[in-house]
Amino acid sequence: MFNPFGLLVTTITYFCALRFKKHIPAIILAGITIICVLFIFKIDYATYNSSASVFTVLLGPATIALGYPLSQNLKTLTKNKRAIYFGLLFATVIAIILTYITGKLLHTEINVICSLIPKSVTTPIAVEISKTIGGIPELTACVVVLTGIWGAVTGHKILKFIGIKSDISIGLSIGAASHVMGTSSCIEKQKEQQTTISTLALIIVGILTTILAPILLKLL
Repeated sequence: MFNPFGLLVTTITYFCALRFKKHIPAIILAGITIICVLFIFKIDYATYNSSASVFTVLLGPATIALGYPLSQNLKTLTKNKRAIYFGLLFATVIAIILTYITGKLLHTEINVICSLIPKSVTTPIAVEISKTIGGIPELTACVVVLTGIWGAVTGHKILKFIGIKSDISIGLSIGAASHVMGTSSCIEKQKEQQTTISTLALIIVGILTTILAPILLKLL
């Protein structure tokens, strides 16, 4: 029998959290609240996720829907294509290499390193990459979420602190580093150009990581 508990709690909590998004990002406040509710009322995760998993299923279509702003800003993408594509290629290669080197320096097991490599790729793609290169999909999913939250919360602040003002540069950085969650922060700020570039970044970084991760791992 279908138990709507998780679905209802997640929906209500998130819309309530939106009222405080100026102070605390809605995704973080909602997450903390749900954890507290499950802990206080001693509800196990399986019971909660039996209906809340609907949102996980919708993550794929939601990512595809981000293609809409791309179609609305083709001129901007075409005009800046060289800088955008080179920047995304550089970001992907550096992310893979630095993750591998850092893991080796810290004597991390190779399967854990492989789980961390797709951390900046949106969840559905990251999990598949992790399976392909010998990672642990569950660990990858957790790291992807944490990376996305970190990017969504701090991305704009860090870029502002170092003096980055270009919407194209901001969108490129946030999309490449923190996938859909980072992109959602651009949407919340109602920055159309940032959202467009960030969407393109998360898509291309996902494709590039899928192609380059196995190749670079063999070379490293």
